[in-house]
This record gives sequence, structure tokens and C-alpha cells, in this order.
Amino acid sequence: MAHLVLKLKQKLRKNKRLYDILGRFYGLRWNVPMQLARALRGLDDNMAVFSSLDYRSYSDNPRFVSEALHEMRPRTDIVWLIQDGEEARKRFDIPDYVRIYKSTSIAGVCAMARARVVVDSFNKKFYLKFPGKGQIYIQVWHGDRAFKKVGYDNPDFNFRMLEEHCSLCVTGSDYGDMQARSAFHYKGEILRVGCPRNDMLIRNDPAERAAVRARLKLDDDTRVLLYAPTFRDTDRRARREEKVRLDLLHVLDTLERSTGKRWKCLVRAHYMAVGISIDAPSDRLIPASGYPEMAELLLASDALLSDYSSCAGDFALLRRPIYLYQDDLEEYQKNDRGMYIDAKSTPYWIATTPEELDALIERTTPERAKENCDAVLRFYNETETGHAARSVCEYIVSHLRPA
Repeated sequence: MAHLVLKLKQKLRKNKRLYDILGRFYGLRWNVPMQLARALRGLDDNMAVFSSLDYRSYSDNPRFVSEALHEMRPRTDIVWLIQDGEEARKRFDIPDYVRIYKSTSIAGVCAMARARVVVDSFNKKFYLKFPGKGQIYIQVWHGDRAFKKVGYDNPDFNFRMLEEHCSLCVTGSDYGDMQARSAFHYKGEILRVGCPRNDMLIRNDPAERAAVRARLKLDDDTRVLLYAPTFRDTDRRARREEKVRLDLLHVLDTLERSTGKRWKCLVRAHYMAVGISIDAPSDRLIPASGYPEMAELLLASDALLSDYSSCAGDFALLRRPIYLYQDDLEEYQKNDRGMYIDAKSTPYWIATTPEELDALIERTTPERAKENCDAVLRFYNETETGHAARSVCEYIVSHLRPA
């Protein structure tokens, strides 16, 4: 049944007018209580509502803004909208001061309707009557330096988004500015202080890194490769797991020969993927898709292996080796979505075969990795400050009820 519903949605999206009409009709179940809540109770000048990655988790840029806001202004009523509501407390380390509502509940919808400030890292549903008059909608998008096209730039995307109605977009590079203007048709104010989740990477605090590695049960003598590919639209539509596209144990062997150190690999599926399948289970391959915070995995890792994921642009802040394995570029562009850039025109180290990846690893030195990361950051004209979360909070506090 779920498969049939998915197929129907895909067909409807090809008819923009029909999809828009049906979407607005479907949206009545949310818009009616939203408008009633605003009319009967008005905006709450002390409330800030957060959501992340399509209401999936307590994580990413909104999490770091939420926690910084509580530190700066403890009396703020902080609400999170999450798909499974209070059940999320079992999966995430959510502070007690946070109120949680299921994202599809009447209470959750009404909270979003009444909050003076709403912060998100994903697009809202196009049929929502949001934001309301006087609301501050802050977009802290989850990929400041994306390879693949998103929003209006995605050729498979043909219905209206809400990011064009933001009050503020937060970016960390010239590239992020371009994406906000192009993908979201956003014409408003941009706060270019960096991605709040990247403050941790700028700090690069050994104590924070050690704490994350301890949670992952990694000893001090083990080096860590993070394998973090992006999702494929074709796999997501078919609701099948992504496949590991190369022999990770062989990659670990190459790293060990090259560095003389012991290596393990964290295997992380994209949050939009159904999952990722490992054909050869090993204690050297550690499933990390369920770990709540990607920024912490980046901090804990000594090298990154990805393909078309924006996490590569974040990992560069650590000045550690980045390897992009792109053996399916032509197929990806044909069957999934277009790309903003030709990766070969960037400073990234790119391999298209296992042999090319081996050669890249064998040539890697700490000095070369740092130089490469510096070149990557210059390519994006990166402007991370290390205090992005606090800067966003200062903007929020200026729009809340005076303390």
C-alpha cells in the first residue's frame, strides 16, 4: 500500500497544477487549526519552535542553535517538533527543558503557528499557511556546500517551497549564498556567520573529540575513516538500501599500509536513505547511521570517504584527508539529479576506481591534506566564524519578548 501511495505521489508531482490543488486540500487538516490558534491565542513572544531534517531528529544546525538559545536566554520556551514525538527522548539526548510535540499532532501544528520564532534545516510543506504575520522564520539549511541540486534547482522538483518566505537564511560561504538565492528563490537577509553545527569543527577541541570517540567505543590508538555517501533518488524511491560501492576492508588495509596505524571505518548512511548494506560484516566496520549527530562523527574521524555529499565541505574545516569516490557520476547525473559544479573542476581529491583511490591514499601526507582542505575552503569562499550558533541566537533574542 505504501508503495502504491509513493507511486501516486510521483505521478501527481508531474502535474504541478493538480498536485498544488490536492496539496492545498490535504493541507486543510493543518491549516485550519493553525489559523484558529493564531486567531484565538495570537503569537507567543517567548516561544521558539525548532525542527530538523524533515522532523526526523533532534540534531544538526537547529540543535546547536536551540542549546545556545537556552544558555543565552534560559526562560525561552523551547519546543521541538519530531516525527515520533516523546518517543524521540529514547533515541536522542534531549534536555529536560525542551518540550516535544509530534510533528503531525494538532498541538505541534499549533505551536508552530503561534511561535514568534521558528527555526528549521529543511523545507516546510508547500501547502502550509506559514509563516504567519509577525512570525520570524529562520532557515539554517543542512547543506551549505552541496554538490547535487536542491529545491527549485532540482529538475525533478516542480512545486512551491516556503524557503522564499524566510525572514533570515544562515550560510557559511559564497556558495551557500548562491544556493539560498537560486534553490529557494530567497531574496531576503542572509546572516553569513557559518553553519552552527560547524562551530564544533572550528573549535576542534581534543576533549570534545575524545568524548565522542568514547561514546563510539574507539580507543586512542585507532584511527577512523568515516564512510558517508549521499543518497540515490532511485534507491530512495524504490525504498531499498544504498550499497557500499567499494571494498571498505581493502581501503582500511591501504590506509594501514600507508600510515603504519590501525584503522576502523564508521559507516554512515545519509538521513534520506533507507539505510546502507554492508556485504561483509566485520568488527573493523562500525555501523553509525543511528548516531544522532553527524558533526560529532566528523570531529571524531581522521579521514573522510564520500562521493557527492556536502559533508566534505564541512570536513575540510578540520584539515584532514578527504577522498571522493565517484564511480557512477554519469549514472548519478542521468538517473538522480543535476550537479551545481563539475567536481573535477574543484580541488577535491577524486577517484573513480579502487586503484585510483589506493594511489590517492598512498600519496597522502598531513601537509598535503591540509593544503588540499585549504584549497577546498577557498573554492567555496568559506566564511565560518566558530560562533554561528550564538550569532543566530542574538538575532532570535532581538525578536523575543524582552527578558
